[in-house]
Amino acid sequence: MPPSDPAPQCPVPSMSPASACTSHRSSTAAHARASVIDPPPFDRVMERSCPMGPTVGFWCVESGKAAGMGQGIFRYVSSYEPLGGPEVSPHVQASPEEAVSDFFQQVSDMVFQGGPLGRELTRLDAVGRSFTFHQAPEPDARAVVDTAGGAPAASSPAWAHLAWLLRELPFVQAFREYGHEGGPTLCGVEVPSRQWAEVLTEHHGERWRVRVALEGRTEPIEFPGMVIGELFGEGRHRELAESHLVDPGI
Repeated sequence: MPPSDPAPQCPVPSMSPASACTSHRSSTAAHARASVIDPPPFDRVMERSCPMGPTVGFWCVESGKAAGMGQGIFRYVSSYEPLGGPEVSPHVQASPEEAVSDFFQQVSDMVFQGGPLGRELTRLDAVGRSFTFHQAPEPDARAVVDTAGGAPAASSPAWAHLAWLLRELPFVQAFREYGHEGGPTLCGVEVPSRQWAEVLTEHHGERWRVRVALEGRTEPIEFPGMVIGELFGEGRHRELAESHLVDPGI
């Protein structure tokens, strides 16, 4: 009998990522997904990036004993390209607005999944495509109540409101040409506590923070991207600002 054809081989490292064999790509994505779903325990964020490429999400882990901190610590690094999504031609790139929207959506999903377990977002950088989480000592596992419009009801936990906020914020990009001043550039989000989040923006060379309440709300978060876009486009943010901190009552 003639010898059977040899099994297909994965390309050598010098070839482009788009030409990688299907089995290798699938196993890499599966490993990344497993890492996201079942991360190791941690108590604080390791402020460094891990030496891997930008298209795979993964947990970087360092033992607390080696770091002198007593417990495990981690930092999650992720691409804004969804795992398991359709392969994109290397010659076709998403627009900057689409990239920001995809990135915020991914982090929103992680906030929603990790919230009941106490994995809480502390910072998201839209420019550097990075984010950090920390482990809360007492997770808030309250049930999320949806409204008719899909937004979490006011009685929902802070992480549910935050996840919804991240999902809706990229809409601010549609207001770049709105009003006589134009809308702001979305730079990121900081979450100093469960009480509120601060949306980081830039407007005509100035940095502004827009505060959004998370805990103890009396109504759902509705259309935050539109509210912020109109606020800056019409120049009303200065009337509500104190030291470049705006609280529009979103």
